Amino acid sequence: MTEQDILIQEGMNLLYNGMVVVFSFLLLLIISVNLLRIFFVSIIQKDDFDSGDVGSLAPVKNETHHKIIKEVLGGIRS
Repeated sequence: MTEQDILIQEGMNLLYNGMVVVFSFLLLLIISVNLLRIFFVSIIQKDDFDSGDVGSLAPVKNETHHKIIKEVLGGIRS
């Protein structure tokens, strides 16, 4: 093998290893975010059920988020 072939082979190995690391990191990130979402949703639902105020938290946050989004989009368009 020539020096150029060895250099290309090492570059390809680096490319594949980098792609595996990035793919693994993103897969781990997606799995952990979903697990945390499931965990915190169950805690929020349990707290709402214990307080007797089931589902009252979600609409308030939703309205607030919609107002914030409208303000931001209005500022960007003007």
